[in-house]
Amino acid sequence: MIVIAIIGIIASIVTPMLFGTTSDAELKAAWKKQYSDLTQATMMIVADNGGSLAGAFPGDVAGSEDLKNAFASKLNIIKDCSGTSATGGTGTGASAEGCWHSGTNSWYYLNGTGRSNTSYPGLILNNGNLIRISIEKSNCSQAAGDYTKCGWIWIDINGFKKPNTIGKDIFYANITANALIPVGARGYYDPSTDCIENSTATTNYGYGCSAKYLYE
Repeated sequence: MIVIAIIGIIASIVTPMLFGTTSDAELKAAWKKQYSDLTQATMMIVADNGGSLAGAFPGDVAGSEDLKNAFASKLNIIKDCSGTSATGGTGTGASAEGCWHSGTNSWYYLNGTGRSNTSYPGLILNNGNLIRISIEKSNCSQAAGDYTKCGWIWIDINGFKKPNTIGKDIFYANITANALIPVGARGYYDPSTDCIENSTATTNYGYGCSAKYLYE
C-alpha cells in the first residue's frame, strides 16, 4: 500500500510536467510548420509582384487590407476579417470580427502584461490558426535590425485556446520585400533578453521566441 501511495504521489507530480513539456513541444512544432507554410505563401505573393513587394501594396498602413487579401488567396482559410478604414478595410478589425483575441487583456506579452483588441485585418485558417497582418511602409523601408521590412504578420498557432501568449502560442514575423523573417533574427529583438520563461522583465515581450524556436 505504501509503495502504491508513493507511486501515486510521484505520478501526480510528474504527469502535469510531462503534459506541459509535450504541450510546449507541440506548440513549437506547430509554429515551425506554420512558418514554413507562410514562407511559401510569401514567396508566391512576391512572385506575383515581379520579385519584390516594394510598392505592391500602396498607402503604408492603408495597404494592409490588400496584403491580407493576397495572403488569403494563398492560404486555406475559413474566415476573413476586414480591418478598419485606417488599415484600408471596410470592417471593424480582426478582434471585433472574430479573427483575433477580443477584449482587455485577452492576450499577453511573455512577461504577463496584457494586450487588447486589434483593428488590423485578419484571417482564420482551416487548421484554426489566427492571423493578423499589416503593412507599415509600402516601399519596404521600415528599419528592423540589419534589414528593412514592409510590414508584419502575427500567428496564434492554436487559435483561441490558451495561453494566448507571445512566445508560447503567438508568434511574429516580418515581411520584407522578398522574404519572411522571424522576429528575433538578424538584430531585431534579442532572444536572450526577449524570450525568458517566467521573467516579468519589462523587455521580455516574447517576440524573440519566434526566431529562437525555429532554430532550436
